Amino acid sequence: MNKNHFYFFLAVLLSLFTGSLLGQDSSNHQSIFPEGISLEYGIGSYAVTDEYISKEKYSGSLPYYSITWANQHSDYVYHLKIDFGNSNEIKNYNVSADIYQFTLNQGFSYALPKFTLFSKDAYLYLGPSTELFFYYNKQNIAVSGFDYAQSFALLISAGVNSQLFYKLWDDFNIEGSLDFNVFSLGFRMVDYEETDESPAKILTLISANNIVFTVGPRYYLLDNLSVKMAYLFHLTRIDSWEPLLSASDNVVFTLTYGF
Repeated sequence: MNKNHFYFFLAVLLSLFTGSLLGQDSSNHQSIFPEGISLEYGIGSYAVTDEYISKEKYSGSLPYYSITWANQHSDYVYHLKIDFGNSNEIKNYNVSADIYQFTLNQGFSYALPKFTLFSKDAYLYLGPSTELFFYYNKQNIAVSGFDYAQSFALLISAGVNSQLFYKLWDDFNIEGSLDFNVFSLGFRMVDYEETDESPAKILTLISANNIVFTVGPRYYLLDNLSVKMAYLFHLTRIDSWEPLLSASDNVVFTLTYGF
């Protein structure tokens, strides 16, 4: 997994965020946030190193499914998102693993003042979020006393969500988002025969990261129906126990129906 891709897109997104702000009231925003129900499907590459089981890297393809509900209120947007990924084709040579990932994320997004970039309108939303992230790894190998080896991790996090909308034409936007945790209550499988380490800890950005970055175009077929194709990067890192590092690159297709 090439981390340079992530840092490049993060730099692009941050450069857009720091464009010249106009002193306009946020209440003048158009209804540009894609509220309603969104269904997503993504496919791409996935790699993980889970040192509770092995120091070797396992990689393959991990399909991505998601459903999002967003509702715009007078001064904020509330959104609730569930996504899930599962694959039994994550491999290191002839050894395979079943990987399960689940995320439940909810947050509030507040509109910042509209600004212009290259003579086009742009809109930035920013707000707090809470998230539950679950990871499970079942290795298809035989170990002493068991039919397989397994590992899991759980993060219950408070974080930040941000969305950027760059309006090229009336029916066509470029959209980007960046979500990340600030602090978490973490749970990790531990070997009680080898250590007395606690399976639960308070984690900060230094010891745990769960970052999701997206960027891509959205086209409105109708006023309440739009399609989007985006690049999605997801990075998970937990260092407080045996290190866990996973990353995925996905192309994601989204259909949004607004109410």
